[in-house]
Amino acid sequence: MALEQPTVALAGLRAALDRPLDARSRSTLLALVATVAARVGHPDTDAMLRDAGTAHAASGDHWSARHLALGRAARSLSHGDLPGAHAVLAALDPDSPGARGDAPSIRAERILVQLGLGRHQDAWTATHPTPNESGSLFSSGLIALDCLRMVAVGELPEAAALAVTTLSSGPVDLSPQVRALFVAVIGEVRYRRGEHDDARAVLRPCLAESRWPDSALWTPAFCVAVRDRNLSVAANLLTRVVADLHRSVRSLLPVPHFGPRLVRAAVAAGDTPASRRVTELVESVATRTPVPLWRALADQTRGLRDSDPDALRAAVDGLRTTAAWPALADALLDLANSPAVRAAQARDAAHEAAALYARIGAPGDQATADRRCAELGTTPRHRPSGDEAVRTGIEALTPAEERVAEMLASGATKKEAARSLFVSFHTVDTQLRSIYHKLGIHNRMQLVRAWDSSRR
Repeated sequence: MALEQPTVALAGLRAALDRPLDARSRSTLLALVATVAARVGHPDTDAMLRDAGTAHAASGDHWSARHLALGRAARSLSHGDLPGAHAVLAALDPDSPGARGDAPSIRAERILVQLGLGRHQDAWTATHPTPNESGSLFSSGLIALDCLRMVAVGELPEAAALAVTTLSSGPVDLSPQVRALFVAVIGEVRYRRGEHDDARAVLRPCLAESRWPDSALWTPAFCVAVRDRNLSVAANLLTRVVADLHRSVRSLLPVPHFGPRLVRAAVAAGDTPASRRVTELVESVATRTPVPLWRALADQTRGLRDSDPDALRAAVDGLRTTAAWPALADALLDLANSPAVRAAQARDAAHEAAALYARIGAPGDQATADRRCAELGTTPRHRPSGDEAVRTGIEALTPAEERVAEMLASGATKKEAARSLFVSFHTVDTQLRSIYHKLGIHNRMQLVRAWDSSRR
């Protein structure tokens, strides 16, 4: 992690380069400059990395080699190439005696890669230092990354409590980058809890950070504030965030739902260019990092941009395979809000979103999903026209009933299905009775046969 504002760090490093230096010191400083530049998406990053590589080749110094590797990893992260960053960082050993001073940066970058890949359990392990690792700045940085992990997987109360505690009782010299991450975490949780005034109070002071590259530190907080039109419109946040992300997508990597949120805000504002640019950025990451998480996020952003319910359904299916519960809940609500989705399916999606929001501790978002459920409850049920075939058998089931039928036919108990689908036991029991009625069956064995027959 960069411990200072980028303008301060770059100015200090460049001033140091103007002094008489030996080859080893010059190569190390050039690598440090390139690393800071890469993290904020500086347009001259590639040239800086080439200069640092040339200087390292001349000096052959181990220190400059580590910093050069960190710079190359940072460049990969700024382009969303998580596998590339992982390969570079895997070659660095933070536990080697000579790397002790660089260990915090190496570990932080590795954790960021793990979060971006959706390897949240690995990130949890990495954010808990060994007894040999100490230092308030390092500890605070690990805590900030762990808070981002908790936001990504839906441990919202825990994330907010840890962030507030660290900010109020942490070191006075807490780095700007770490402080900005804590602000983003606190604002995110308060919005999801429906505490909008408290969220605005936390986020409003950071909106003055408008000049790049220092604004890059606050991009995660801006991604939070974009959901609030009271803040976003006045500060022209969407335009600023999209411009900074166009330089570097680094801030999108640890929290999966930030990308779709930006597209959602752009669509609501009628800003077609912004929705297109963010979608392209997410799709670019998905191309460079072809894992289920990013494929699902690419589907979701495209579905929001194009009002494509099939893409939103694909996003929901993909996110079900990940631990990114807030992103899944948001995608379900997006599906429920899609005008091209049948009312029954939209109601099921809104109901599941509300249940999932309740589970992760987001009562504000849950209330939004509940309102959508109520709106859909007043929508007339679809009646087939004279020339439209009436659905029968498995096709007559709603999407929620299909999911229950599939799990129960595969051997899950009603309790296990309720836990996996984030709904109550009563809901599963009610849906099972409806399934039996629609299929004309009376027991689990008949359900297994009917389900297997439908899949042949």
